[in-house]
Amino acid sequence: MKNNNASHSHPLLSPLLNGDRQALSRSISLLESQLDSHRLEANILMGNILSHTGKSIRVAISGVPGVGKSSFIEALGLLLTGMGKKVGVLTIDPSSKQSGGSILGDKTRMTQLSSTELAYIRTTPAASSLGGVAQNTRGSIKLCEAAGFEVILIETVGVGQNELEVHEMVDFFLLLNLPGAGDEIQGIKRGIMEVADALLINKADGDAVPLAKKAQQYFKAALHAFQSRENGWSPPVLLASATEGTGIVEIWQQIETFVALQQKSGDFERNRQQQEISGWKSQMTESLKRAFFKDPTVKALLLQLELEITRGDATAVQATQRAIDTFRKA
Repeated sequence: MKNNNASHSHPLLSPLLNGDRQALSRSISLLESQLDSHRLEANILMGNILSHTGKSIRVAISGVPGVGKSSFIEALGLLLTGMGKKVGVLTIDPSSKQSGGSILGDKTRMTQLSSTELAYIRTTPAASSLGGVAQNTRGSIKLCEAAGFEVILIETVGVGQNELEVHEMVDFFLLLNLPGAGDEIQGIKRGIMEVADALLINKADGDAVPLAKKAQQYFKAALHAFQSRENGWSPPVLLASATEGTGIVEIWQQIETFVALQQKSGDFERNRQQQEISGWKSQMTESLKRAFFKDPTVKALLLQLELEITRGDATAVQATQRAIDTFRKA
């Protein structure tokens, strides 16, 4: 396939491919920027790295706030870097609607992992994207892959917006739960449980062990109600304690087993192809929306339509159609 950007190599490309962290951070910043000039640069860079992507294992870690996602990711990341693997961590934080900035800050919750040479941690504000997944997460994953990271861990917000979005960009979806039985207590939606490739009861330590085992039995029973998967995979329900480091090895073994099963059946490659299509459609939708609201003719009309709607001179459907017609002509 011909790459239209091949003749225009970006200056960040060489250091990025050599694993330079500063180049990786600057590349992701270009991707996240709202400036048109930066978006143009990012497009060129993304075109340059296409042949260097797709070689990692992409894992999403989801769960309600307070379940211990960050501590678990740090424990898993330390296990993997201890095995000599390069690990990229993309954490999507809740954002301030006023400033768009990240509330929780960068790297503050994974101090031990962030000081490890083989790990890279990037915190991104979720901004207006649904599902707790930043709009540019797909691109950030590819940039990390181009920089040589073998495992990409994605931590989602876990606030119940539409967590299923992350499922369309990873190879393995891990759902973390607290030691307490009952998905109605933990606010877990059925749809999320259906797509989870494994469930993990975190914080299974000390006095919480009996509760964790009870929750484990509850979720095992709940998963039996779901339709069995074509590839024969039955999502396991595991116990772990990030603080004590127990159960971490077991979950990584499950991830490797699942990925091997997917690769053998051909589902791995098919899923990756479908993810590319989903990403393209998502990007196209965002680009169209941006072009629509930036069009000067549309901008002027929208102010007029707001007045007409508030006065009762036009319905929302009529106003929408007029705006679309104007955009098409423009």
